[in-house]
Amino acid sequence: VVGASLSPHVVIVTGVAGAIADALSMGSSGYLAAKSEAEVQAHQIEMERQEMRLMPELEEEELALIYEAKGLPKDRARETAKTVMQDPVRALETQVREELNIHPAELAPLKDGLVTGASTAVGAFIPIAPFLFMSAGSAVWVSLAVSMAAHFAIGAARSLFTGRGIWVSGRDMFLVGFGVAAVGYLIGDVLPALV
Repeated sequence: VVGASLSPHVVIVTGVAGAIADALSMGSSGYLAAKSEAEVQAHQIEMERQEMRLMPELEEEELALIYEAKGLPKDRARETAKTVMQDPVRALETQVREELNIHPAELAPLKDGLVTGASTAVGAFIPIAPFLFMSAGSAVWVSLAVSMAAHFAIGAARSLFTGRGIWVSGRDMFLVGFGVAAVGYLIGDVLPALV
């Protein structure tokens, strides 16, 4: 919108509308993704429950093999599996955890949606904020600087999880963010002449 040389009022209105739309879109996507994952897991758990009811010997054998793979001697693994399978609730919980690698407590669709939506709103508000407090000319440059600093900081923070260097991760995020901003600006600059 800045590339289209529109008034600061239009930049603010479109920026806030876009931020709200992005936050709602990302939040609902996060919610639906987590909800779908929870539904898939519930279906897998129900299938496991049915398998345990219909084929308890096979499920006991699978559990014994899992225990063996974890390092228990064969006899001890079979004995442990047999003991676990005698309690249907414990057996299902164990099979879900050990065979399916499902940890239901990790899923919270509403929380995922709210966190994703709120994070998106905060990120989307960063480039808009300078237009609320400054003249349009200054706000453009401050918005770009703050946005690119935020991109670099997020990239640098990402290095904590990836093991890559802070500068490399920060640079990558900065370059991608700057590229997207440049493309957006050019579209805003060219589009009014085409329509």
